[in-house]
Amino acid sequence: MKFKNDLERKAFEIAQRALGAGVSVEHNKTIQIESALFPEVASFKGPPAKEIDVLAAELLSSPRVVLLVSCKLLARRAEPAHVQEWCSVVQTMNRYADGTTYVGLVLSPTGFTSGCEAWATSHNLGLVPPLKGRNLNFDESTVLRMFERSLTGLRARVRLHFDDLKTAPSFFDFIYGLVRDFEGHEEATHDQRYFLMPAGWVGSFAQMYSAIGGRTIEDLVTVEEAGILLLSGGMQLRFTGPRVLFGQDSSLSQGNVVTALCAKNLSMDSCTLEFVKSTVVGKAISSAGDFGYYLEVGVDSRFNLGIHPNGFHLVSTELPVDQYNL
Repeated sequence: MKFKNDLERKAFEIAQRALGAGVSVEHNKTIQIESALFPEVASFKGPPAKEIDVLAAELLSSPRVVLLVSCKLLARRAEPAHVQEWCSVVQTMNRYADGTTYVGLVLSPTGFTSGCEAWATSHNLGLVPPLKGRNLNFDESTVLRMFERSLTGLRARVRLHFDDLKTAPSFFDFIYGLVRDFEGHEEATHDQRYFLMPAGWVGSFAQMYSAIGGRTIEDLVTVEEAGILLLSGGMQLRFTGPRVLFGQDSSLSQGNVVTALCAKNLSMDSCTLEFVKSTVVGKAISSAGDFGYYLEVGVDSRFNLGIHPNGFHLVSTELPVDQYNL
């Protein structure tokens, strides 16, 4: 794989780590239309016919959802023309798509000028880093962390439900919601999120998932301001909101037990903790996603279990959604 610059290489490696197979980078690509009466190519504005550099990642195979990422390594902030270009690419691909839905994201470590948001929201494009916050100057490592969180959260979200993200500006808002809490992280002393216990070492999402992935859920507990998973092999996970503590440490489940607030289905119908337990206890964790204000784990590749500081939610991932309500 050849890369035009270091940013593109890093973005590709992050996408592979977050999404697995189905990630590619292509340069000067003239994208073929999937469905047309005659062999054609997508026509983009600009003389001559537009050729693009694109990082493409398959988010879902059935129905097929593909993310198109434009990596902008610029000396200054990206301008509306850069965002408008990608809006045109994604819009054209969807206009002529045959069974595939395309969503777009622009990655620009130097940030965006104010005029970019209007284009992104109206055409449902994701921007990393976020534009709405006060801090418009993030270093590249922080922006790449935002990008990885966006891909990880998006992967979990499309497996749960995707149709509601198609209408502008829902996809823009979803990406913004995943990365907005990086605001001020570079100045804060409490910005670390994952901690391996009992040593208290600073960890990462990848380390957390490596520790819990494949393990069987043995119990769910809610104590004051924390939702807790008890897993096979003595592994525990404690979610407080700002922090995720994990490890083979029995102290993670300590605290005053409180009544868990639980919900099920996409409509978030109220249910009991016993109902949630009856569905997930004894089954293995198959995936995970961090959505900031809650953590979600895939269970048995059939359910998504959300862990909140005050309880849990449970959703079936089987389609069609209406037929598999819990």
